[in-house]
Amino acid sequence: MTRSTIAAAVMLLAVGSFLAHAHAQTTGQTTPPPATTQKPTTPAPPLPAVAAPTLPFPEGATIAYVQLQGVIGGSKFGRCGSQLLIDLRAKNQAALAPKQKEVQDLQAKIQSSQGVLSPAALTQMQRDLQRLQLEGQALAQQQQTDEENRNQDMLNDFQSKVLPVMEALRKEKSLTFILSADANAILAANAALDLTAEVVKRMDTAYPDCKKD
Repeated sequence: MTRSTIAAAVMLLAVGSFLAHAHAQTTGQTTPPPATTQKPTTPAPPLPAVAAPTLPFPEGATIAYVQLQGVIGGSKFGRCGSQLLIDLRAKNQAALAPKQKEVQDLQAKIQSSQGVLSPAALTQMQRDLQRLQLEGQALAQQQQTDEENRNQDMLNDFQSKVLPVMEALRKEKSLTFILSADANAILAANAALDLTAEVVKRMDTAYPDCKKD
């Protein structure tokens, strides 16, 4: 398998996997409603490590497959990367919460001041509310951009590390192809051809955390 083919498969899957951890509680919502105070959600724990296969690799086999999502969720490097994104998302939510609370409080004050304050005072409060809402939206958009940039950095780093591992394994076993078993790419296969656990093992040996180059 060419490096470009593997790279495309890794990138396609990794996008969903890393982002799924970091944005599990905010799917489909780019900018939280300004009037609602959102408490940071409790991050979901990383996926457990992939269990070692019990079947011996078939002698003479020239094709194998890897569950790339299993590599991301099972390897120390993949779990560490996912946790970094979860932590960034929680930090951003905590930074956005005071702005949302400020908007909520001002909305309540405006409602309670109807018929009490002068029209000019109410108009000024409405302008202040609009300013706060725009500031909250800008902050949320910047946070989303920061998270997407961090995710892309993690994807590039993961790809640069997992591709050489898979290529070395392919050569070692004299394989013609290592296929991706994710996204229903393979409909039926011999479980003994699954090299996911071996890739996870080698990734853990080479990259035990997020910092090692």
